[in-house]
Amino acid sequence: MKKAIYKGMALVAAISFTGIVTVATSPASKVEASSSALSKTYKVGKTATYKGVSLKVNSVKYVEPGEYDSIDSGKHYIVANVTITNKSRKSYDYNPFDFKLNVNGNNTDFDASPDDVEDLLDSGTLDKGSSVTGNLAGEIKQGAKNPKLKMQVNVLDDSKNITFSLK
Repeated sequence: MKKAIYKGMALVAAISFTGIVTVATSPASKVEASSSALSKTYKVGKTATYKGVSLKVNSVKYVEPGEYDSIDSGKHYIVANVTITNKSRKSYDYNPFDFKLNVNGNNTDFDASPDDVEDLLDSGTLDKGSSVTGNLAGEIKQGAKNPKLKMQVNVLDDSKNITFSLK
């Protein structure tokens, strides 16, 4: 009788352990698939998706400083129009400081407010299934080569970014 009980407990433990292993490994395979978005550099007009949040750089333009803009000599503005779409099951907080302008390995904020640029992206929260479109503006040296937009996808790890080439 004791043997039957022990065998029954061992069978339940084996089934439970298999279930735990299955649950523990399933999300990891999804993370690996999602993390491939972090290893690519996307072009303007393409969409990158990571953990249910999609980012698309719709367009890029250069804007010369206006009469009342305060900008260093030899620089102009780069303006990226972006769309963030929340396809996940929970709300998603976004902030313009999640984005960096990368030129030759130097990351700066998209924190400029040119006079001639409207609809600058502000911070907010997207409900599931919602999206927001806005402009990000940064200062860039005239003639700068290969500027990139980086969106930080993990607040605790600034090495995890979705990257777009702005050329």
